[in-house]
Amino acid sequence: MKASRFFLILFFTSLFSLSAENNKFQIPDSSSIRKNVSENWFYEPLSVVRNNRTELRSNSIGQIFQVRMEEARDIFSIIVAPETKVAVDLYTQDGVVHKMVDEYPHDAPGSFVLLRDSTTGKPLHIRYFFAGDSEVFVQFSPSGNKTLADFVIDGLFAARGVPVGVKFDFFYTASFAQVLCLTEKSLPWHYVDIHPEQYHGNLVMAGVIKKNLERIKFEKNACYDAYDKPVYVSDGKERKVEKEDVQNNILTMDDLGFLKWIVDGLVKTLAGTSTYVDPLRRPTTQVSPLGTIGIRSTKESLFRSLDWTRNLAAAKMSVQAKRNYLYEESGVDVKIEPFSSEISDRGITQVAGYVKNTGYEVKYLKPLLYVLASSEPTYFYLAAIRRTVHPQDGSPEFHIFDSSAAIFPYFDKNGQFGCTIFEKGEELTLAQFLKKYPDSFVHLTRVLSSDRFNPL
Repeated sequence: MKASRFFLILFFTSLFSLSAENNKFQIPDSSSIRKNVSENWFYEPLSVVRNNRTELRSNSIGQIFQVRMEEARDIFSIIVAPETKVAVDLYTQDGVVHKMVDEYPHDAPGSFVLLRDSTTGKPLHIRYFFAGDSEVFVQFSPSGNKTLADFVIDGLFAARGVPVGVKFDFFYTASFAQVLCLTEKSLPWHYVDIHPEQYHGNLVMAGVIKKNLERIKFEKNACYDAYDKPVYVSDGKERKVEKEDVQNNILTMDDLGFLKWIVDGLVKTLAGTSTYVDPLRRPTTQVSPLGTIGIRSTKESLFRSLDWTRNLAAAKMSVQAKRNYLYEESGVDVKIEPFSSEISDRGITQVAGYVKNTGYEVKYLKPLLYVLASSEPTYFYLAAIRRTVHPQDGSPEFHIFDSSAAIFPYFDKNGQFGCTIFEKGEELTLAQFLKKYPDSFVHLTRVLSSDRFNPL
């Protein structure tokens, strides 16, 4: 038994020694520094740690880290953070001086944070930060004699409570390469396996759309047909366009027409014509004609943007595959459920994932797009937005898909997540979009992007 335990320890030691040289995220490593400071910072009670002075230490290749303590309401944190150069403007009597200053953010790639209970001094969590987005980290927590791992993306758990076969204090001095080696099969590292060159199609399309936005003029119920003639969204009949708009090369369209214009910029390069209008209005949901929704649907289109985005994505897929796909056969709906729970003011709560014919709660859109950008880097998304309407006449509230947008997520060369959104001929940031549609749902359909993009 002792011999087998010895060989097991030897196996892990050898494996971790090799992996320490293979840090694929190329982040600074503080493991040697933590070995030297662990006794004074990680094990001593708060009263002793408070007296520790902030330290600057370098690892074996000269990278500088700061070791410090920060206190919050019920916890205190021991932070080992790498040196980061930040550009600042220094205002003096002689003018503004541009200079670089040293900072040590607790959530920079390469940072290590140990969180401890202020009353008992017991360790609560260890967090390793490794991504360009500070909201992404891996966390380890003691649970009796076990150690549990969490993978957190923007406050949501992509993995939670995964058992790890080493003691908690192993992570006091473990390198990030060792963490990767230990958890490569148990945590969803593929969500952060970023290759910036794969977003070329998304970035080209977003750039072309931006250059054309000044040509887009919003007009209700307006789009262009398969032969680029102005027609109505509602029935496909020809509509008149002001002569001045034609002379100035202005395109008039509503939000659905705008999405069609984007997708047609891909379709026309493949098929020679744009998408047909009538098939885009085809219903993609079935409701009881006797129910509240069915009765309401006779008065107005409750699934307007849902049907349009689904059929439009299926039409693009049909042209791409050279085979006619109805929406039901296409698989264009985004239905992934990468998160089990979230960290909120109420503690850890369950996350509502994909809801059929409804989509996702808008508050989960950012982490969802992060995962989609990493797992589907060659796609952009058509979003159908569902709002809740509270009628002033006292009749029951109802839900309606009455807005739409095109979403282009990506990662830049530094691994930083970004997202460009276009709605009704305007560009929005993700933050602006989330603020505009609080308490709404967003249904996504995927469309393969391309640098062969030539919109009308």
